[in-house]
Amino acid sequence: MTFEQIKKNIQYGDYNLLQKILGAPTIAAARMRFLREDQDALDAMIAIQENRQDFIDKYKSENKTEA
Repeated sequence: MTFEQIKKNIQYGDYNLLQKILGAPTIAAARMRFLREDQDALDAMIAIQENRQDFIDKYKSENKTEA
């Protein structure tokens, strides 16, 4: 995935998660690391984006069985 593709797929809350994963002091610091193309920040953002849909699908399927 290219930097531009990753950047295009960012959704609300992704930088918040990135901050927690990186242990950055602020969301702005995490965002700046990502925009500077820091490898740890890029890897974490890719993981956030790749796992988002899996998490949503898993949650929906678990809730359907309870209904």
